[in-house]
Amino acid sequence: MEYFTYADVSMTNKIEYLMAMGVKVYYHQGHSWAIPESGNVVRVGIDDFAQKLVGKIDAIKCPQVGSEVTQGEKAWTLLVNSKSIDMLSPVDGKIVDINESLLSSPESIRKDPYGQSWLMKVQAPKLSANLKNLLSGGTARKWMEEVSENLLSRTDYNLGPVSQDGGALVDGIARNLDRERWDEIVREFFLIP
Repeated sequence: MEYFTYADVSMTNKIEYLMAMGVKVYYHQGHSWAIPESGNVVRVGIDDFAQKLVGKIDAIKCPQVGSEVTQGEKAWTLLVNSKSIDMLSPVDGKIVDINESLLSSPESIRKDPYGQSWLMKVQAPKLSANLKNLLSGGTARKWMEEVSENLLSRTDYNLGPVSQDGGALVDGIARNLDRERWDEIVREFFLIP
């Protein structure tokens, strides 16, 4: 039997670790992230909460290099157990690179969602303005705590046994939900109408 705990669901430890390492991660509330590089280029990916919520990702559908993405609009799609989850871009701009190794092995996102498992690089001409609309530092940590608590408040959604004093995270918590609850979770946590 698999169990999950509050500590496992909370992603604040990952945020604190990245901050301690000097990595400035900016979070979109639809659970994507952006890490600025040089020359208004940003690495973009899926945050740790999202990948733990949906579990094993079967495939990721991305636009091609040269395509434009818009902050807060659909940028890519996750395929999970024959279900599709549209994800929103954290920035505006032109895709200049796609992480082909992640697309060919999407389960690798579980190992390093903020490092080797970036999804795309975007040339973002309005980067400064885009970053003002994203969360970082203590604000991101507080938001992630609230999101985690919100998810835990849904334990009546037949997520299975919950062990508050130990246990491992059920990978893909949302997989244990019926289709109606799944759709509700996707709309709420990924900001999809």
